[in-house]
Order: sequence, then structure tokens, then C-alpha cells
Amino acid sequence: GRGTKGKPWESIIGNLHTSILLQPLVSIDRPKELSFLTAIVLRETILEFIDKLKAPKADIKLKWPNDVLLEGKKVSGILLESINIQGINYVIIGMGVNTHFVPNTPSITATSLLSEGIILKSPDSFLNTFMDKFQLHYSKWQKADSFDSIRSRWLECAYNLNKSITVDNGIEKISGIFKGIDNQGAICVELVNGELCSFSSGQVTYR
Repeated sequence: GRGTKGKPWESIIGNLHTSILLQPLVSIDRPKELSFLTAIVLRETILEFIDKLKAPKADIKLKWPNDVLLEGKKVSGILLESINIQGINYVIIGMGVNTHFVPNTPSITATSLLSEGIILKSPDSFLNTFMDKFQLHYSKWQKADSFDSIRSRWLECAYNLNKSITVDNGIEKISGIFKGIDNQGAICVELVNGELCSFSSGQVTYR
């Protein structure tokens, strides 16, 4: 496995690592929405196992652009990529979930489902439940013509919404208040002077 922009992702045997190959029948600018959709479905899947196993309630947040946090610690990452095979465009959703073990990545505060009291029989049990939910959401998504519903659901669970952040876009670092995401999925930051800026990519530091 690997993370966004070549960042390390430690693929420990016993955790869940999977890639989903899709051929979305939508306009060319919409597949990037799948990162947010996948995060929503991951959150729903974790919540279902918490209820099913009568595990301790947990705070599950979605961190822009592609992380799922459990009690403020990273439990899952999502990587979206496009690929063209014989003239046909596909999307690959790469997904890692720390179901049983916590990777030793110094730059990331991570956890696992097991560490938070969510005890699974195997990673496959999580994957099967996730895929059932994903198929339902994906079918609806292909028929929809708006990102609004996904955007609203994602924002309901957004990590550190309306709090101070710094975005490093590779050219400069911009600090302000995290105000949400726009209709393209870009992160929106309110500057000190009240101006609202959006960034489609960058390293975000939460303060």
C-alpha cells in the first residue's frame, strides 16, 4: 500500500487493504467525489460494527481530504486514482483500514478498530459489510446529478470544522478557519480579513 503523494502506508498483515476498480458512468469531473463517498461509507460500516458488537461508542470523524479518524486517531486512509485501459477510463479506490493492528508511522497518530474495542473476526467481515453499503451508495451516486447530498453528509462528520488550520499547498502556507468544502470538494479556509479561499490539494495541519 501507499499513501497520498507517495506518503508511506504500512500494510500490516491482518489489517484490511483493498482496491476497488470502477468505471463510473458520469461526467469526467465527478469521480473525485468518490473519496468523500467512500469515507462516509467507511464511517457507516464502523458504526454498524459498534452496534452489532455492542462495542464502546466512539467519535468517528472525516478528515479532509481522505482520512477516517477514530477518537482523533487515523484508522483508515483512502487513495483515489484514475487509469485508462484500452481507451476506457477507470477509477481505482485504494483503501486501508487498521482493523487489528496499529502501523508504526512516526508522523501519524494512528489506531485500530481492535484498539478501540471493536473486535472483528477477520478483515473480510469488515470488507463484506463495507461493500454491501458501498454498492447501494455508489448506485445512487451514479444516478444523482449533484454533489450536494454527499457534501452535506461529509460536513456533518468533518474533523475540526470551524477551527484553525494551516494549508501548505507547496508554494505557501495559509492559515485560517476551516469553513468546509465547496462543490468541487476543495477545502475552504476563511482568512483573518474575512476572505474565503479554497484549495483542491495540500497538506493540512490542524491546530
